[in-house]
Amino acid sequence: MFYLQRIFPPMKSYCVLLPLLFILSGCLATPIKPSPHQMDEIRTMLVVPVEPPPLEVTPDPIESRFPVYNQFQYQSLPPYVYLEKTVYKNPGGVLIAGLLSKDDDMMPIANIHQTPSSMEKIAGLEPTASLSENWTPTFTLAQEAVSQLNGDRIKAILSKHYYHLPIAGGDRNANLDNWQSAIEQWYDLNISSVDYRRHGLEQVDAVLEVGIQTYRIFNAQTSLQVLIKLIDPNTRQVIGRISAKTLSVEDSPESLLNNEAERFKWLVADMGAHLVSQGLSDLGLPVKAPVDRLTP
Repeated sequence: MFYLQRIFPPMKSYCVLLPLLFILSGCLATPIKPSPHQMDEIRTMLVVPVEPPPLEVTPDPIESRFPVYNQFQYQSLPPYVYLEKTVYKNPGGVLIAGLLSKDDDMMPIANIHQTPSSMEKIAGLEPTASLSENWTPTFTLAQEAVSQLNGDRIKAILSKHYYHLPIAGGDRNANLDNWQSAIEQWYDLNISSVDYRRHGLEQVDAVLEVGIQTYRIFNAQTSLQVLIKLIDPNTRQVIGRISAKTLSVEDSPESLLNNEAERFKWLVADMGAHLVSQGLSDLGLPVKAPVDRLTP
């Protein structure tokens, strides 16, 4: 409760903001809670991050990064003359779906289409090393899950691969509907599309997949929704499924994303740690309390 009080705005504002968060989050599959017998069988667990969508930012950062955008002579031109909607990488490595000007040399277009052929691929999975140049929020949350789970009862291992969303190469763009559809498709599956027993992956009692859906900055509101699935690797059956979401009223998008987005990364990691803890607890898993992080 302390964390909710710390990240939510005062109740008067909260009542206005919360319905907006719920409306934008979409519908998800029914939660599943493992049986006590299934939980008793789990001693080792592989934690796999799921590919996240690009960050959605409103208003678009182009307005502060490219001030002449609002001048009349630019507004009277067709946007494609000087702007492109794409997925780009900011100086902190955060992937953002938004507008990019033709002269925006500091914001390179992100390479999100394919993995180098020299890296080992597994059906449905890609090596995490292929995204090493990006800041990937689900990698941070998966590591947090490992830290919270490791204890006397469970040994958790962080996977060297991540779940690759089934999006065609041409649809891996700034249209966030493509990403949301793929995330819902993954979350709705009752049988895992990945056979975790093959290809020399770690032999474990269960696989925990950690993804996100709602991931946006809307003015001063940062929203995050964490999705967690627990899978029996022997049957590929989903034995646990849960989601948790929250929002924080902090700073403007410009303030959060300045200085290599250190403030934004801290905020997402802090919000995510508490959501991971809530989700794991709701599944009935023994967890350690998340560690408080120093504000950057």
